[in-house]
Amino acid sequence: MSADAAPALRRLFVGSYTDGADRGGIRTIAFDESGDEAHVVRADSCGANPTYLAQRGSLLFAAHELDSCGRMAAYAIEPDGSLTCRGACTAPYDAGTCFVLPDPNGRNLFGANYLSGSVACCALLDDGRLAAGVPSRRHEGRGLRDDRQEGPHVHSLSFVPGTRLLVAVDLGLDALVIYQVDACGMLAPTAAETVRVPAGSGPRMVAYHPRLPMAALVNELACDVLVFRIDEGGLHWRIVEQLSLPQAPSGDALAAHIAFSPDGRQLYASVRGSDQLVVFPVDDQGRVAGRCDVASGGKGPRHFSPSPDGRFLAVANLASDDVRLFERDADGMLRAVACVDVPQPACVIWNA
Repeated sequence: MSADAAPALRRLFVGSYTDGADRGGIRTIAFDESGDEAHVVRADSCGANPTYLAQRGSLLFAAHELDSCGRMAAYAIEPDGSLTCRGACTAPYDAGTCFVLPDPNGRNLFGANYLSGSVACCALLDDGRLAAGVPSRRHEGRGLRDDRQEGPHVHSLSFVPGTRLLVAVDLGLDALVIYQVDACGMLAPTAAETVRVPAGSGPRMVAYHPRLPMAALVNELACDVLVFRIDEGGLHWRIVEQLSLPQAPSGDALAAHIAFSPDGRQLYASVRGSDQLVVFPVDDQGRVAGRCDVASGGKGPRHFSPSPDGRFLAVANLASDDVRLFERDADGMLRAVACVDVPQPACVIWNA
């Protein structure tokens, strides 16, 4: 390696279930890409079940998935990689926070509350601390399936790129509810658009193409992917493709996560039960052609993320207690390079 070459050591953060105990559920992994080696270097947390993580600059945010309340926490990422808890925002009338999303304007942190079927928001102070939240927005209704859709279950949130439109993916309602959001984090009184998907689909996560006006939605219960075209303003979502995902011999396949590669040439999805990572090639016009299935290297691949430069992909195998790292080739195909033992990993992200 030349003197001016980039360091080979990369850092990842892993959020996990802690069986309700307040212990170190956020683990930091050091990955030596030159030697294909990875190991846990520390564990931090200021609450139980930090099951989803998001980063903005030098701040790391965690969703604490609790049955008793809604809870989001903030951490400062110190220069040496250690985490300092800056506090938490707790909502006693919400429950099951399973997703956090920092506002691009840097003023707010949003949370998806699965159990209470609501969208929460806390103010984000300049030093990274969380202030009292604004009133949450609760969804109402139910879906087709009595076992999973007896009520609303907001599973994830995203801003349509370049807009102030917040998309709340509701697994219980088979809907994407799109809100206009002001600078203070307040959602408009009525939805700007509600995108319905086939009954019983159980939508879970949405991903946006880095260049084209398209989005991909992974449906947990239907175990498929819907590809949408959207207009320049972020509205008028229309389905243009439905993509199948690998089923499990037992019939218990549950799709989990979805993401485009940083260059937009591949779309990836994970499926629990069949324990596969699925690679869809995407052409310059956004059309999907073909599918390749790759073993996740473990059981229950819940969440994954490509590295910012697109060279690697990390996956959290919840059911086998490990995080697997893959190298991506020029065609987006995956080669396993490292494995780290982590109890009940639910989310893995690269230190950006």
